[in-house]
Amino acid sequence: MRVTMKEIKYFALIVFLFWNTTSALAQSDMIGYGLYKTLPQANNLNPALLPDYKFSLGLPGLSGFHINTGQNFTNLELLTAVDENGNINTGDIFRKMRRNNRVTSNNTINLFHLGIRGLTSYTAFSINTKTFARASLPKELFALALYGNASDELDDGLVDLSRGSVKTMAYTEIGISHGREILAGKMTAGIRLKYMIGHAYADIPTIDGSLQTYGNSEFRGDSISLNVNQFEIRGGGAAGALMNGDDIGDDIRSAVTGNSGFGLDIGATYEFSQKIRFFASLNDLGFINWNQGNSYLGTVPSMSYTFGGADVVELINGEDLSVIDELDSVVNNLEYNETKESFTTSLTGKLYAGASYQFSRRQTASAILYSELYKGALIPALTAMYNFQGGTFFNFAFSATMMNGRVNNFGTGITLNLIPFQVVLATNDLLSIVNPMNGRAVDFRFGINHTFGNVNKGKSRAKKNSKNTIDTIDLGID
Repeated sequence: MRVTMKEIKYFALIVFLFWNTTSALAQSDMIGYGLYKTLPQANNLNPALLPDYKFSLGLPGLSGFHINTGQNFTNLELLTAVDENGNINTGDIFRKMRRNNRVTSNNTINLFHLGIRGLTSYTAFSINTKTFARASLPKELFALALYGNASDELDDGLVDLSRGSVKTMAYTEIGISHGREILAGKMTAGIRLKYMIGHAYADIPTIDGSLQTYGNSEFRGDSISLNVNQFEIRGGGAAGALMNGDDIGDDIRSAVTGNSGFGLDIGATYEFSQKIRFFASLNDLGFINWNQGNSYLGTVPSMSYTFGGADVVELINGEDLSVIDELDSVVNNLEYNETKESFTTSLTGKLYAGASYQFSRRQTASAILYSELYKGALIPALTAMYNFQGGTFFNFAFSATMMNGRVNNFGTGITLNLIPFQVVLATNDLLSIVNPMNGRAVDFRFGINHTFGNVNKGKSRAKKNSKNTIDTIDLGID
């Protein structure tokens, strides 16, 4: 079929709206590791982390949410700063940018949580809705927009489009986990099985193309050329239905619930000594299958277009520019292939690994490595954390995280048990809260849980009342 300029604009609007909807929402939850003994939802980070509460319950609307979005190239202070003439200082903004500028976002809404703790085990059932968004923007695009097509910022006038991409996804996971102490309590192992329900998916992978502008050398050309090799666009669920032009108003349920998959989280902790403990977890090993009814697979064919300039007379007279008609003709003649086929997407796998040292009964220091693999690139973060725990009543954590090559992410969090309610407040980026103008991220967790009992009291009582010694065990003989 042939695609029109109107359809391209419509598709671009869908992707833009969906990305910006998810990018205002929730990523790595380092501070949750520091609060795991009193934060029931920390079990989602590692099924081998066993909270101290005998019973915990999180209800819809109260259980809470975690919002995280960030980028690696600017901040609000730069974006709003002006020079003596009242103009935005675009030069400073551009100089702070990277060769590949990323916007990342994840959001988690805790719909339900039920946890039951025994002396040596913990079983939990949870329902969480998550959104995910990633966008990569090459620096050359900003150079072209800010300085024009003859800028010294462009290498011989070439704008490489291959580093640009957008991917978004929304889904709900229903999971059941079980963790248990083994090796006489020196080690815990846990596993979580998850059933996934896909709601929406949109993906524009790397575009194999380039824009050759006039350039800034003495051998500059006399035209601008666009060259794009064939690439694919995928959509599923509600996003796929919109890309197909379907009216999902009457059948929204099938669009956002007819896609399913499975996931797995595994984790372990090991007590090396009374003071040193190691821990690790692999999360989101799984997939979602997007059904054929609401799927969209579009193939954009290879194309080339050369722009030699516009007729100034037409522009002055307010006439329709002939170059616009020429471009419309090129786009309309593209053999744009669209199909409906089911496809499978993998979740974004995450690794947490670290060690902790217990200074005293209430104080612990930890080092945690987080790593995420996205489009062949490893995105790491390293966190140092301090934790002070006053039983199950009060728990406090403070962290410093190195991400994107700098240590500027400071986090903190508390849990406060006001029987039978527990209040949770936490952030992995304190700067975004106290000084949002200089922050590069927004990260915030809030929730209220119902918590009861302290398993450590039972353990202490059992140890105190234990009579299993060689002198007191009744062997049943005289």
